[in-house]
Amino acid sequence: MAQVFLGVGSNTDREKYIRAGLEAIAESFGWRQRSRIFRSESVGFSGSDFYNLVVEVETSRSVTEVLAECKRIEQQNGRVPESAKYSPRTLDIDVLLYDDVIRAQQPQLPRAEILENAFVLWPLAEIAGDLLHPVLEVSYQQLWEQYQESNKQAPQQLEPLENTGWLEG
Repeated sequence: MAQVFLGVGSNTDREKYIRAGLEAIAESFGWRQRSRIFRSESVGFSGSDFYNLVVEVETSRSVTEVLAECKRIEQQNGRVPESAKYSPRTLDIDVLLYDDVIRAQQPQLPRAEILENAFVLWPLAEIAGDLLHPVLEVSYQQLWEQYQESNKQAPQQLEPLENTGWLEG
């Protein structure tokens, strides 16, 4: 079984699509754990704030099969295929890590956004802080601490949500 981490986000009817995405991920893969949900500003375009989290799943499916299933879940939840990279999203599911696989082709693994965006790195560090980045061989907790230190002057606005009771309803 492969240990896979998925980044999940939405900035359109966020509560509905995050809940639907988690339910679909649970049906397709089951999930072992998830981070808290974080609110973050849109990156790369002007739009509503995103809700983001990271989910850990275990699967016997290949990387290609996991990616195809994530795209299917996105489309089932209103995601338009081939939509602009920096645009509003009903549901966005990215394969961040697949075991310690390193790939340059799509999907790139580990996903570059892990090191670039607080809304990916903080929730990943929260549930997989002791795991090592397969290229850098540094823990995600250490990477998160380094990220915070190097971005003190212009941090990405990110905050954990305190009230997520809507996930249960």
